[in-house]
Formats: sequence, C-alpha cells, structure tokens
Amino acid sequence: MDYSILDHFIAHIISAPDHLNPPPTLVTTQRADGGTKSDLRFGMNDGLWNMIQRTSSLHARSRTRAINHSTTITEAVGIWQDLDHWQPPDTLPVPEYQDLYDSYSSAIFTWLYLILHPDSMGDEKVQAMVERGLTDMSAVTVQDLFPFLLIPLFIHGLASVQEEHRDFVSSFLDHIEENGPYDHAEVYRTMVEQSWDNQDQGMRRSWEWIQWGVTDSVG
Repeated sequence: MDYSILDHFIAHIISAPDHLNPPPTLVTTQRADGGTKSDLRFGMNDGLWNMIQRTSSLHARSRTRAINHSTTITEAVGIWQDLDHWQPPDTLPVPEYQDLYDSYSSAIFTWLYLILHPDSMGDEKVQAMVERGLTDMSAVTVQDLFPFLLIPLFIHGLASVQEEHRDFVSSFLDHIEENGPYDHAEVYRTMVEQSWDNQDQGMRRSWEWIQWGVTDSVG
C-alpha cells in the first residue's frame, strides 16, 4: 500500500506549508494494447492531492497577506466548485474507497470554510461537516485503508468542539497507531491534541496550526 500522500501532507502542509511545490506527476503504466492506464496511488494521481495543495496554498497566502480577502474568496469558491464536481476513479479496488474519498471531500470543504470564516469553528455548518466526515470514516473497515484516514482525522479533529467527536478522533488515532502499518501517525495526533489544548485554554482560531506561536490569539 502506497501511503505517499501522508508523507507529503506532513512535509508540505503540516511542517512547512509550501504553495510553490508542484503537484506530483501522474503515474501511469503501459498497457499491452499500447494505451495507458493509471495505477491508483490513493491521493497522488487521482486529483485529490491537487485539491489539498490548492487549499493549503490559499490558506498560507491568505494568512501572509500575499493575497487580499476578495481574491481569497474567489479562489476558495473556485476550489469549492472543483471539489464539488470532482469524482474519484471509476474503478475502485474495494467499495470502501468511496467512503474514504467522501471523508476527504468533507474535510477539504471544512478547511475551506474555516479559511474564509476562521472564527466560526463552532458554527452549525462546520460541525455538520465534521459529523458527516466522521460518519464516512466510520464506514471504512479495511485495515490497510485506515492510515489514509489520518488527513481527514487531522482536519476534522482540528475542527472538533464536541467531546463525542474528539473521542471518535482519539479512538481512531489510537487504532491506527497500535495496528500500523504507517509509522508517523503520532505527528497527526500531536497536532490535533495541541489544537484541543489551545481551544480549551481559550485560544481563538485554535484550529489554525500555521499561525500557532505567530500571534497571541488568547482572549
């Protein structure tokens, strides 16, 4: 199982938001009839990483004032529309890949909403998207797919304000860490739990990891 998307997310999104890094190249294999078909590398050659990267770029640039608010709105709406029309590959190895893709869609929608409305984490719309994402994740039972849930667990975890949602995220992170096979799940857990600590201490925008330590958000 290729978990490249998880390493990319840590390197380019969590650790150092990098909007200059180009999307990974589509990987293809040659068919006997001379045509080509895509090898499914979840997130890497199905259009998903491109959505994540565009959202991360928008997040970083909007917070560093590289773009103004109206441009942020325009770009967010564009990503939103593309995500709404984006479809996973026609042929999936197992049906639960669809639930996996759905959990990513709700996570990116949540992320985009918070970029535009950073002080609205507790809004009904946000919490409804969190609930939807957790429901999609709970439908995934294939062990090898669990590590892929780290990214939606990260985003929905950051946006979780209800104790039951936090408990779900914590339990799923426990299971992934205890059962492998991905070795860096603790990176995701550490960030999510830090956001909860920040939230419990009254930090505004406790979800916004790219600004932790940059501004005094308490009060």
